[in-house]
Amino acid sequence: MKITVIGAGLAGLTAAHRLQQAGFSVNVLERGQLPGGRMAQAHDVGLNYLTGARLIYSFSKSVMGLVRELGLTDQLCRGLTTPVTTCSQAGEHSVQIGPGPGLMFNSRFSYGQRWCLLQMAVGMVGRRFSTNPDRLLDWQHHDEGTLYEYLHQRSLNQVSRIFIEPVFRGARGWRMTDVSPVFFLSTTAHMYGAHAYTFDGGIGLLTERLAQNLDVTYSVDVKNVRRALSGGNELSYELNGLLQSTHADLVICAVPGSLPLRIVSVPTPEESQFFKCVKYNSGYILHFGIDRAVEPYVRFFGSDVNASIAAIEVVDQSGISSSYLSRISVYLSPEAVIKLKTNPLVEDELPAIWNDLPDDVARQLELGYGHVVQQRIENMLPLFYPGYLKELSTFERYQTSGKKPIYYAGDYMSHALLGGACRSGEDVAQAIISAYVR
Repeated sequence: MKITVIGAGLAGLTAAHRLQQAGFSVNVLERGQLPGGRMAQAHDVGLNYLTGARLIYSFSKSVMGLVRELGLTDQLCRGLTTPVTTCSQAGEHSVQIGPGPGLMFNSRFSYGQRWCLLQMAVGMVGRRFSTNPDRLLDWQHHDEGTLYEYLHQRSLNQVSRIFIEPVFRGARGWRMTDVSPVFFLSTTAHMYGAHAYTFDGGIGLLTERLAQNLDVTYSVDVKNVRRALSGGNELSYELNGLLQSTHADLVICAVPGSLPLRIVSVPTPEESQFFKCVKYNSGYILHFGIDRAVEPYVRFFGSDVNASIAAIEVVDQSGISSSYLSRISVYLSPEAVIKLKTNPLVEDELPAIWNDLPDDVARQLELGYGHVVQQRIENMLPLFYPGYLKELSTFERYQTSGKKPIYYAGDYMSHALLGGACRSGEDVAQAIISAYVR
């Protein structure tokens, strides 16, 4: 049996890896020139930056298990060692990766706010041991209402303004009025005592290692997948400017969830219903190469202090292969990204954003920068809006019931963190093994 995986991101490569281990013949088709998708490093005229994901969390069972299996544990290193702060009208506050009891004694919070925070924390303790951090469906009963409403109903407005909203805007590109509480709850329940990692060789090391052991063809733009009347699937794709075709008994579509309806001909009613419900947000980041050392930090901004910029990140590039000593990355806010959807910035317009930059960053850029990369991430993260998990639960039951010629994998099927993409790849591989191995 020949299985073709479309997409060499973490979900697709994990699925291919598990199926190859089970004895299947697997090949992977990737549109880009390198593996990783949103888990890789990019390079542009000597300026290095990430394609998306930056951290692996120690609580992720799926991805940490894969790291150990591939012998990459000794390559792990702490992934966020620079100071991280949030900025709101209440001031600038230090942020810890793993929230703990110290948050209860934050002097900015009223006693009533601390009591409400304690109540929420107690409620999460039990869920920490009864849920899988890589599986949002474990929190399906919180699928109604927005995160903003959830926190407001629990009188956690201070915590929301000072910490949660700035981080969600900057790290996720989400507005709290657009998403349900499930992502916040599923991650917060497991964050205490957790560590954030990357690899010495960069975040893309895991997908690079997976791809080395698989049959991956790059620069393949899959145009169409059609279920064949005789069984299996016919794929048409473009490679080196030529349109070609091939047959696969099974196909795993491991591309962002906004794309399957563009690729798969005559989708089933279940596929049509579900993929019409999948939504993504977009990201827009400006990366400035700086020829001098700048002290690294990450700063998130609440909408009450900066409507157009969600985060600033300063990265030391002196220890890697780069033409610049530092990189300053400016993450535009969700609102600004929507405005720029049809009108990308041109370099002559870049100084206009300085009006919204903190004074220290503006001064650094005014001193001169060597190169600018405008990074638009069209499908940045799946948008887990209220009611989405109901649709996902229905589609998961469909995908795991009986044999299918086409399967689907990706972060939108499990969780927006890397562990979710990895878990989705494992889940789809197991569904195929259960259906086809007797």
